[in-house]
Amino acid sequence: MPRRSEVGKIRHLGLSEVTSTELRRAHSTHPIAALQSEWNLWSRDVEDYVVPACAELGVGFVPSSPLGRGFLTGALTKEQVAGDFRGGTTRMGEAFDANQKVVDIVAEVAHHHGATNAQVALAWLLHRAAQMGVSTVPIPGSRKPERALENLGAVGLRLDAADMRELDSIRSLVEGTRNIVDNPTWISSGRE
Repeated sequence: MPRRSEVGKIRHLGLSEVTSTELRRAHSTHPIAALQSEWNLWSRDVEDYVVPACAELGVGFVPSSPLGRGFLTGALTKEQVAGDFRGGTTRMGEAFDANQKVVDIVAEVAHHHGATNAQVALAWLLHRAAQMGVSTVPIPGSRKPERALENLGAVGLRLDAADMRELDSIRSLVEGTRNIVDNPTWISSGRE
């Protein structure tokens, strides 16, 4: 009996939060079109194994939470995140104040370019994906049309080597994890 993909019922498959090993195993069974996982200035664990595997296999990467669940925009307050799941993460809960240094770096680069924090965070991601040889389409959440238009401004924003170095320094400054539950195995970094 032919597989569904052979009779035209499935054209493209995508995966979410898999390890590089799981991606390779799945891709050997049927070509994987895209992989979705959190990737942003302060969640970079996927760069170690998953993104390189995507680049090698020609799998597109769809970064979820490219604005760090809104934190990187600098617009969130402790009170806002305390009332939802984000406040349950160590990053945005107990380490909220300590991680303001991350927002300060993004804001400094944004000010230098006359851009917003969101535009800088998205431009960094597009630039970093190109450096790593992977096609990417970030999926920032936007509740308002003006935010979607603002985010589009990232496409034309050109970050230079100094900007990238400054933004890359964020990786070593982040306190806490991206886990939204006490089980690190639901994300790829908990299993790599």
